[in-house]
Amino acid sequence: METLRFFLTTTFYPPYHIGGDAVHVKYLAEELAKKGHEVHVFHSLDAYGLKRKNASKEAKYFGVHTHPIQTPFKSSSYLAYSLGGSNSVNRKFKFLAKEMKPDVVHHHNISLLGYKILAKQNAYINLYTAHDYWLICQQNNLMKNGSDVCTNASCFLCSLRCARPPQIWRHWGEFEEAISEIDCIVAPSDYLRKRVAEKKHARIVTIPNFVPRPPADIAPSGFSNFFLYAGVLEKHKGILSLVDLFAESKVDAKLLIVGHGSLGHKIRESVKKFGSEDKILLLDWVDRDLLYRLLNDANALVLPSIWPENSPLIILEALSVGTPAIASNIGGIPEVIERVNGKLMFDDLERLKDMLLGFSKKDFSSERIRCVYEKYFSPEAYIRKYFETIRSI
Repeated sequence: METLRFFLTTTFYPPYHIGGDAVHVKYLAEELAKKGHEVHVFHSLDAYGLKRKNASKEAKYFGVHTHPIQTPFKSSSYLAYSLGGSNSVNRKFKFLAKEMKPDVVHHHNISLLGYKILAKQNAYINLYTAHDYWLICQQNNLMKNGSDVCTNASCFLCSLRCARPPQIWRHWGEFEEAISEIDCIVAPSDYLRKRVAEKKHARIVTIPNFVPRPPADIAPSGFSNFFLYAGVLEKHKGILSLVDLFAESKVDAKLLIVGHGSLGHKIRESVKKFGSEDKILLLDWVDRDLLYRLLNDANALVLPSIWPENSPLIILEALSVGTPAIASNIGGIPEVIERVNGKLMFDDLERLKDMLLGFSKKDFSSERIRCVYEKYFSPEAYIRKYFETIRSI
């Protein structure tokens, strides 16, 4: 197979990251490197510094060349948000693109790098993966006023209600011109593909996300008879409702919560208020080894999102070990869950409560769940469609 030179751009890149979009870029970069391709990643330490106080981390990269940008006072991120780009980012991107002469430039979450790097610098295949709704939504999550899925956009008022300065540059012709230089937009779900296509005239293909194979041998977690939530502890994930449901219902199982976020303190207060310390356990963030052990032993993963998620990696990780996922019937989530069993989705908390009360992991074949993962969400499944897209361009 011919080897190519890839140049990936992303606001965040592990270990300097806060979400699944950056993890996907890492998975993709390392998978391409394993296959002998040359892979470079351009990411922003400025953006990570805005989100986390301590930006000092031990970084390990496996065959991937990284090119972080860091400016005084984290100015590049502020300018990218308010003006759509910064001279520091643009200069470095142009220099790297001309210096390395990539065959493929693949943009990911560039919300704090700026749209201006979408414009081609020379002759390469120009891709963009829409991990969220940034192309069509200033809030990135398609939640109108931060509460309901947006069906009738009023972006200016929405941004004010969400306490964010309006991004006037979204109405500039230069933004649309930059988007027009993308050869193909990759959407991890059909739901997102359709929502973007409503607003942007571009070639868009659906390629579901993937996760690496789990460890061959997974040790016991030390817990039994529990449901698992793993993710950020933020309002849009529906975690507060899940905690209240477990505290007030007669579900005969524990809820283990893995993750951190702004709602951590509020969740602990709620658990204490209901006297549910023995039933609801907060484990904070855990390493990959323990996460796989928890996923493997859980009755099911529970994802009660209230925003139209795209293709959550944590669900794919649960499927990879043969564990079912119970999730909201919203966004791109159904496209994953229906491949296992449509009965694992819920539309409201009453339905979720009924599902948990009568749930048995034995009703779902672990072998069949793993087969779904292999066929649709494994590295091979993704890479095959990825290179089909590149060849078609």
